[in-house]
Amino acid sequence: MADNKRNIGKEIVRHFQGGVSYIIPLVTASGLLTSLAVIFGGTDVWDHTDTIWGVLRLIGQSGLGFIVPMISGYIAYSVADRPGLAPGFITGIIANEMGTGFLGGMITGLAVGYLVEQLKKIKVPDNINSLKSIIIIPFISTGLVGLAMWYIIGPPIAGLTQALTNWLNSMSGANAVLLSALLGAMMAIDMGGPVNKIAYAFGTAAFTSGSYIASTAMLLGIGLPNFGMWLATVLKKDLYTPAEIENGRTALIMGLVGITEGTIPFAVADPVRVIPSIVVGTTVGAGLNGFFGSTHSTMLSTFMAIPFVDNIIGYVVSILVGGLVTALMVNFLKSRKAKQVSDTVTE
Repeated sequence: MADNKRNIGKEIVRHFQGGVSYIIPLVTASGLLTSLAVIFGGTDVWDHTDTIWGVLRLIGQSGLGFIVPMISGYIAYSVADRPGLAPGFITGIIANEMGTGFLGGMITGLAVGYLVEQLKKIKVPDNINSLKSIIIIPFISTGLVGLAMWYIIGPPIAGLTQALTNWLNSMSGANAVLLSALLGAMMAIDMGGPVNKIAYAFGTAAFTSGSYIASTAMLLGIGLPNFGMWLATVLKKDLYTPAEIENGRTALIMGLVGITEGTIPFAVADPVRVIPSIVVGTTVGAGLNGFFGSTHSTMLSTFMAIPFVDNIIGYVVSILVGGLVTALMVNFLKSRKAKQVSDTVTE
């Protein structure tokens, strides 16, 4: 029984990694275009397209918006081959529209893939067999998984969103270290998903009311996961594929200008080790910054805000410590996994 569960787990991880192999070029191209636009065009590029930098931002941002559908589509493709591709994309779009982030895309990708695999086994008359893979399977799998996403998976996410928002509002007068650490963790846990969006909305509201402790913590949490994973690939290259090492460099650049999606390929490929590591590292970094009391009155994230911080040393130390904690933790966990695999092979 235990061996069966272990095999299923390995199979799911393989499908996640299969999906990642397709989204890395998307993240790289879109992330670098968006980053270049912000670096050379300034933060105003987010609001207009009347310059080439604004257009590049639009192109890059459009690509980043396709991450969730692409994760879903290619995980489904990894499980069920071509019949899973279109339903995976469509249900991934639904997941993206509902704000479930990349985790929602992983759920729809697996659900579509395994459903399609079961539908393939159903016998149909020979005269409609040719329609099975191009009409019947896509129709049923898209409809069932899409409805399940909307009616079953979506409502708990909405409830969680409201509960977390209320909880944050109740903590608005809490200790700066605790509030900063909590916002950092929420920014890192799903990288653009519902929890991340709650923390972002809370930090933005705090910024508009002049409460810069919360906004600084939120903005710090945008780039720390990217920095931590880049540092991890630098410190222990043998734990990462060449594509992941290259993605680490892209993630660093994206993190510099406040784009957190560069971490998503790492998280999808190995969620059990990557997500806890970036959450712990970002929590430590944001909490430490709250302890130092470093704030800034801008909406610039992580590294870009350094010139405007009132306690630059404390702020930079927080970034370095948070990134180092992420890198050391994820590399430790990956090293243990590699050792377990090696011991199994030896036996």
